[in-house]
This record gives sequence, C-alpha cells and structure tokens, in this order.
Amino acid sequence: MPLLITHEEVRQAVSMADAIDAMEAAFLEEGEGHCILPQRINMPVNNGWLRVGPVAMEKSGWMGFKAMNLTKGWGVRYQVHLYRIETGELLAIIDAQHLTTLRTGATSAVATLLLARPGKAVTALLGSGPEARAQLHAMQAIGFVSEARVFSPTAVNREQLARDFADEYGMVIRPVASAMEACDGASLILAAVKSTEPVIDGAWLQPGAHVNSVGTARRDQRELDIETFRRASRIVVDTREGVFGEAGDAVAAADVVSPASVSELHELVAGKSAKRMADDEITLFKSVGTGIQDIALAAAIYQRALDQGLGTDLGEFPYLKRNAK
Repeated sequence: MPLLITHEEVRQAVSMADAIDAMEAAFLEEGEGHCILPQRINMPVNNGWLRVGPVAMEKSGWMGFKAMNLTKGWGVRYQVHLYRIETGELLAIIDAQHLTTLRTGATSAVATLLLARPGKAVTALLGSGPEARAQLHAMQAIGFVSEARVFSPTAVNREQLARDFADEYGMVIRPVASAMEACDGASLILAAVKSTEPVIDGAWLQPGAHVNSVGTARRDQRELDIETFRRASRIVVDTREGVFGEAGDAVAAADVVSPASVSELHELVAGKSAKRMADDEITLFKSVGTGIQDIALAAAIYQRALDQGLGTDLGEFPYLKRNAK
C-alpha cells in the first residue's frame, strides 16, 4: 500500500546526517555501476516548465522519478514517486521540496569530504534561501566550519540567517555587505544563489580553497565567473551531462573547461578518480542534482516513515492490471 508523505512529514522523518549517509551510499552504488540514470526531460510551457527525472538503483532495489514544475507568478512544486523494482509496486508519493533541499546540502558534504582540506575552515556562504541554509547545515554536520560569513543582497535575510545559526549551533557567524567580503580569507566557499550574473570572482580564491556551487540549474543562471573555472585545478560535478547542459556558468566557460576534463562525484566515492592531491589546490564542486540523489533519499524517507508511523495509506493505488496467465 503506497504512502502519501507530506512536506512536514518529510521534515520529521530524516535529518541532514541521514541525508549525508544516504548520499554516500547512493554515489557508491552509482560508482559501482548499479544505477540507470537517463537524461532528464525539460519541457518548456507557456507559463513555466516541467522537468522529470527517472532513475533505477538496481543493487538497492529502488526506482522512481522526480517531477518538478515551475509556474510563473506561483512558484515551484516537487514530488517523488518511489517504486520497488522487484514487484513494480508504487511505495510512496513524497512531497520533495525539503527532500531536494536536504539532498543538495548532503551531496555537497560528500564532495567537501573528498575535495576540501580536512579540518575546520573559515566559511563563506553566498545566499540566504533554503538551499544556502542547507549548505551551511551540511558543513556544520561534517565538522568543517570554524567561523562563517554570509552575504545575501537583502540585509534582513543575511542578518536573520546569521542569528539562526548562531542560536542553533553557537556558531561564530556574521552578515557582511558583499560577496567579496564574505570570500576574503575563506577557504570553504558555499554558493547557492539564483542570479543571471556571476557572484564569485575567481580572483578572490586563495590557494587551497574549495568551492561548492549549487545555485545554477538553468542556462540563464550564472553563479561562477569563468576565472573560477580557470583557476580550479580539480573540478568535480554530480553529472557531466546535467552541469554542461543546464548550468549557465558552466556553459559560458566552455572554452576553459570541457565535460571530458572533469570527474563525476560517484567516481571519487568509488575510488575511480583522484581526490584532492595538494594543500594549495583550488577545487570546485558543481551540482545541478540528479535523480539518484532524489530516489536514494526518498527511499530513506519512506523507510523512516514506516518506522515512525508517518504518511497516509493510499490503499490499492494505482490499479494493477495483472498479466494474463
């Protein structure tokens, strides 16, 4: 019997630490060659767009898809449909707004553990929305933040974020008036900004810096300038096809970096590609999200929902048309 799991129930079911565990396992499964990840479909419509991303995780036995639709003047909606491969049964329909936010932060945590210099770092956060908050939560969860500076164009938003993290973690964090001020002296830079112009100047990056960039998933968005790509000696993406097909800043840097020159995160997790090699390397992780991340976390949410008695049972849905004997 499938479960309908709401936004609030997702928030109850799993933590950032749970999401990081799920992402590590998912990228290892992908790296071992047990996942099917077709190109996701992006369909423009008059007042927005619909994106659908299917995936199968054959070793762990899950399959499904995430549907995401944006309607101008209204906003964005996300949902995941989770199936069991063995029987084909629908297990859950899950509100995926918080799921998406969590898996984005958790994926950056996996990349940071492999690419950043170990230990606590002065951290710059660019952005103040849910994805930006998830980035900082994830870095705190893996113990990488010594102190933080946050920039967002709206002063009240960056000030509120700083207060929230100071209250929750006792974090030394302060709002600043520019992206450059946030990045000055930072060795861990977290970018989660929806912008048509770059917010990071590669000239700001000090030797040994690591950058996580998660804010650009459309061709009209740019978070990084071309110099950032040029200065990064090691670039890792969650999906070559997605990043170089959908992220506007990666598309703009086509003369500097090509898909063939970068690694995918699952290759690092599975030991098929090199991690950080030197303390002074500048490293970059660029993410647009994949269906594997969505389905892996959806499976964890479903299992936790069963354990905690969350979700609404949908009964015999959908109808099963049985094979003729």
